[in-house]
Formats: sequence, C-alpha cells, structure tokens
Amino acid sequence: MNGRVLTYHPLGNCRRGYRQTQFEFSTFNIGDHGVEIEEKLVFRAIRNLKRLGLTKVETGHAKSETVKHVLKACEAEGMGLILQDLSRFGGFQTREPAELTEDGVKALVEEMKDYKCIQGFYIWDEPWKDKDIAAAAQQVEWFDKYAYDKLLLVAANPSYNPDYTWKNQLYPRLIERVCDEIQPSVLSMDFYPFSGDGTPFNDEEQLDNSNLWKDIAVSKKESIKRDLPFWFYFQVVRMWQGPQLTIPMIRVQMNYALLYGAKALQCYGVHGTACSPYKLEEKRRILENDFSEGCFFEECRQQIAQVKQWGKTLMALKSEHVYHSPELLQDDLYFKEHFREDVTESLLDVRELPFRCSVGILSDDYGNQYIGILNRDYERAQSFSLPLKNSYRVYEVSYADGRQYNINDSTKCLNVTLAEGAMVLYRLQDCEEEAYEIEYVCCES
Repeated sequence: MNGRVLTYHPLGNCRRGYRQTQFEFSTFNIGDHGVEIEEKLVFRAIRNLKRLGLTKVETGHAKSETVKHVLKACEAEGMGLILQDLSRFGGFQTREPAELTEDGVKALVEEMKDYKCIQGFYIWDEPWKDKDIAAAAQQVEWFDKYAYDKLLLVAANPSYNPDYTWKNQLYPRLIERVCDEIQPSVLSMDFYPFSGDGTPFNDEEQLDNSNLWKDIAVSKKESIKRDLPFWFYFQVVRMWQGPQLTIPMIRVQMNYALLYGAKALQCYGVHGTACSPYKLEEKRRILENDFSEGCFFEECRQQIAQVKQWGKTLMALKSEHVYHSPELLQDDLYFKEHFREDVTESLLDVRELPFRCSVGILSDDYGNQYIGILNRDYERAQSFSLPLKNSYRVYEVSYADGRQYNINDSTKCLNVTLAEGAMVLYRLQDCEEEAYEIEYVCCES
C-alpha cells in the first residue's frame, strides 16, 4: 500500500507569536490551591506527571515558593511549564490581581529568560468582569511584546459563572469577548460536567442534559472562526457533592473534546485533595497526597498515551460537523436552534443516531475526510451500525501507533463496538481512488 506524507502548519492566533506544533497534554496545577509544597514533593510530582505523559505543567494558583520549586524541577526534568504566579502577574476570576506595569513584565521576562522549561505564561484564569477582561488583555499585550514566542494562556469561564449564562443567553458573548478583546494565544475553556456547576447530578441522565454541549459548541465555533487552537480542561477528580469519578467518566470527557476539534487536553485535579473536600479517604485520583501514583495513574497514563498516538492526525484536522442522538438536550430550544445539526444532511444514511451516540466529521486541508464515533454512555459498552449514503474504503486511525490501517476496501456501513465512553476515528476514501495511508508532519517553516 502506498503512503503519503502530508504537512500541517503550526497553529496559533495570528496576532500572537506563539505557534503550536504538537498535540499537548497539561495540568492546571500539581496540588492544593494556595498551599505551599516542599521541594522534594514538587520534584516527585513533576517526575510522575512526566511519566503520566503530560507535555506541560501549569502552576495555576500556586504559591510563590512552590512556583520556584516547580521552575527548578521542570528545568531539571525537561518538562514544559506554563508559568503562573499570582503574587507577580495575572489574575483569577474577579479577585484583585497584583499590581503590574509594562516595566514589571519586561523585568519578569528578563528574569526568566534562561529557563528553557518556560513555554508560556498563564495570564488569567476565568475572567468575566469588564475590568478583569481589560486587565487580562493589557497583560497579554505586554507579555507578547517581551516574550513573543511564548504561549499566553487565558482560560475562559464556563457558563456557570454569575453573569454570562444560558439562562440569560449571554454566554456566547463571553467567549466572543475573550477572543476579541483579550486575543489569547489559544482558546482554552473548562467545563466540569460531574456536578461542576454545583447542581445535583442525575445518574440516569448522565450527560444528556448538561450545558457542556452548548459551551463546547460555542467555543468550537469561535475557535474555527478565528483560526485559534481549541484547548479543553477535563475533570479528573470528584468535585463538590458530585459523583465519584470512574475511568470511563474521564475518558468520555477527553473524547468529546476531540470530537469538537480540541488540540490540547488539560487535566484539572490530578492531586487528590485539589477539589475533593468530601470523603477524602476515597482514593480515586491520579496522584496521592504524597504525590506518589494514585489508583487512576496507570489507566490515565494508558488513555493519554493512546490519544497522543492520534496527536499528529488531530493536529491536522478541523471539526466540520458534530451530530448527536436525539435524547441529548432534546428539550433545549436554544441548542436545537443554534447547535443541533441534522444528521440526514450528513454522509450517514440515517434519520437519527442510536442512543448516546455522537458522530463528528473532521477534515484536513487536502480534502481528506474523517469520522469520529463516540459512545457517550460511560456506564455500558455499546455497538453501533451506521449506514453510509455511499461506499467508502475505510481506514482506522490506530490508538496503538497512530498509523492508518485499511480495514475495508468497500463498505456502505460502519459497524463499531465501543467501550464505555470510548471513541473510534476513521478516514473515509472514495473506493475508486488508489489506496494509501496518510502520515502527518508539522511544517514549521
């Protein structure tokens, strides 16, 4: 079989210097909010997060001494760092930030210039008030002036903030403001669906009626419109009074972000007590209190490794359409009007998708077409039979090595069996064309 090597260009905001060349995995922080961590434990955490498969660590909300330890550890271990130190720059929601001037940014960047590990600066976590959006925008401009090649990260607030909600239908405006007024390097957003918004969780509904689908659809739309890489935080620990997480719950979050075109996945809560104040004796976490491996470590490591095998392909693809089975937000008029796409207009020959099935159509710059099929049910495996309107040669993008394997030379039906929360990615090719595999490489020039 012939093989073709296709290139994709580095991704990034045209207003900023940073360019993303590979699929990224990062984490918001390594420990509890606002608690200093001693140096030996920081080193243990960084080493284990590197073994987990992360490409970057963020020091979100970290205390100053801990930031110094993380800098030292990341430099020693060759781990990428997105630096935040709220005592010196940036902000968190509406809390009063440290005073900062352009000269202060210039001095900070000069101070940090010899650290090879610093790949970006975490400017603001979830701004939504006018003054904070303005302050974040100003700091992004200053950092871009003196650290032109660094990632400038601002995480957008989810729709369960007080002001920009789906109840008042203002949430799309918040994402527009983050993109237009702040102009970050990437569009990063979070949504923690398992009681992330503080509302009671319905086990039977799973994620069928979660506002996350509207949040992520808005972010996808705005990232494509502005040609911004889309980054997504996913929840890996229990939050507030929500349910205890399982690996399929973690997996489904990662996969629906990929279906919507995410170019990076950001873990929130790798450390057991970061946001699990209730029932701390329950050991469902990636890292334990002493930063040794938790019970989720190995399975999360495997899941991250699998997604990274898809990485080069995912970097080259754009999310064109996402279709959902009808029970997802079936009574939500806003979703129906603005985001629900008609599957009968797709390449599938169905009137509606099977229960808890979502399908994404993705494409590269060369006209190659991909289809991602997701089992949204994180409690049971499911089998789907999806008839196609035309016959296609089908390649599966392997979780094992990232290669594309020809699994059918001519078929009008995709038959898949997926584990809880799992997803499969296929490339569809006209049967009349010569068979060939595709490998993607980044063209950095």
